[in-house]
Amino acid sequence: MMYLRKRTRITPLFHGGGQEKGRRAGTHNVPGIVGMANALQLAVGRMAEDAVREASLRDRLWVGLEAGVEAIYLNGDPVRRLPGNLSVRLDGIEGESMILMLDMEGICVSSGSACTTGSLEPSHVLLALGIPAEQAHGSLRITLGRSTTAEHIEKFIRVFPPIVARLREMSPIWCANCVCKQRT
Repeated sequence: MMYLRKRTRITPLFHGGGQEKGRRAGTHNVPGIVGMANALQLAVGRMAEDAVREASLRDRLWVGLEAGVEAIYLNGDPVRRLPGNLSVRLDGIEGESMILMLDMEGICVSSGSACTTGSLEPSHVLLALGIPAEQAHGSLRITLGRSTTAEHIEKFIRVFPPIVARLREMSPIWCANCVCKQRT
């Protein structure tokens, strides 16, 4: 549905029939509409089950990362969080470097919220949580979904620590014995 202010002129994307006072051509995509309704019905029916499974995978991922990576911190509340989302930050490396190296392992992650993809600015959400900009730059957002498996989680836990170690070896700001790693 679209609302227009009176006397607003628009150019139709498709030309043809006179539906919607000449603003839309063609017939509604009835099979697409029915398919979308069915997909939504299936998704809602599985939502609670999916949330429990994703939260379990997310928690396993966090436990594995916390055990295998030094100076890693959870962004946000440890309990009240989305089931399929894990946001972490690491000292001494930039999120973009981690993204590139994880991509070479076939793992897709982000450094900020989905609405700021492509921006070099730190996530406004992390800044609002009180995380300083330099720490927010070292953040990763890991999103899990219906297709995420335990094998995916174990692969991430296995490949991520060596990536962090390699990037920290190259980092001009990381020092293995710094007091700065004692913050929470």
